Amino acid sequence: MSRGAHAAHADRSARTAPSLTFLNAVRAELCKALSLKSTYVLLIINALLLPVGSALMAWAMAFLMSLDPATGTTTDDPQPVAESYMWGSASAFVPTCLLVTGILGVMAVTVEYSSSTIQSSLTANPRRVMFLNAKTLVTAALAFLSSLAGLLLAWGVAYALLSPGGLTPLTDNERALPCVSILGGALLLTAMTVLAAGLGGVCRSTMGGVFALVGLLIIAPSALSMASLAGDRFAWLQSVARCLPDQAASNVLTAGVDVVVSSSSTNVSIDVGSADAIAETTVAATPETSGLFEPTWWQSGLILLAWVVVAYAIGAIVVRRSDVK
Repeated sequence: MSRGAHAAHADRSARTAPSLTFLNAVRAELCKALSLKSTYVLLIINALLLPVGSALMAWAMAFLMSLDPATGTTTDDPQPVAESYMWGSASAFVPTCLLVTGILGVMAVTVEYSSSTIQSSLTANPRRVMFLNAKTLVTAALAFLSSLAGLLLAWGVAYALLSPGGLTPLTDNERALPCVSILGGALLLTAMTVLAAGLGGVCRSTMGGVFALVGLLIIAPSALSMASLAGDRFAWLQSVARCLPDQAASNVLTAGVDVVVSSSSTNVSIDVGSADAIAETTVAATPETSGLFEPTWWQSGLILLAWVVVAYAIGAIVVRRSDVK
């Protein structure tokens, strides 16, 4: 073959060879994610825990509303429940499932290092940030679909259990609850997946990443809550605890509404004088909390977003600069 024929053949090969694009990287990461058994297990657990938690909350309230306030026996005419409680029940297990989607995000990154496939993956895609971005996008999309399906099931379960007794309609300041409970809950779980992917990039170890996640979601909030009870000097720790991801997510789900049973759904009369006395006693027994930072629900959303951005940015920097061995 002549030199010109060799050049022409090389040129045709270059034109037909697949180029390294972000879309191709996403396709490759999707194939890898769907080939892992752990992906299916965690997605199924996430999608099932949400309706199970909703069923527990809704069943407990339906049972309570079926009791006669005077005798404590069950009746055939249950009292109506506030519709806000139904939406609160639908998203009740979102804070719990943060750990599930978090583990999914951690393992999406760390499995490459634990199985020693990271070298071949970076050989195929040497652009490390693109590699991490594609992997995180695929994992976040799967987490969102699983969470959305689970929350829709949770809504259906809560409605089926609470609707027979009747539902009092939402008030004007509660109109955002349906969107926040379903779509917002799915986005919160997706955000935790991205945050955990950043932790996985930092730790590069499944055990280390999961432990960091547990520390952030469980150990740190518990430690801060207990420390804040040591006295007024440590009350400021409550503000710190409110800025942690789990409490921020829980606050977002309220949409600024106290999700409680409607006062019209009970037959209990309250004496005004007794109520004032109870209120005074409660205030006297409550530690001084003036001056503490109490974020609104949308401020909590921004705080959680900041956690996600910072954790993922640090993870991307570590993945880009660290040795793969």
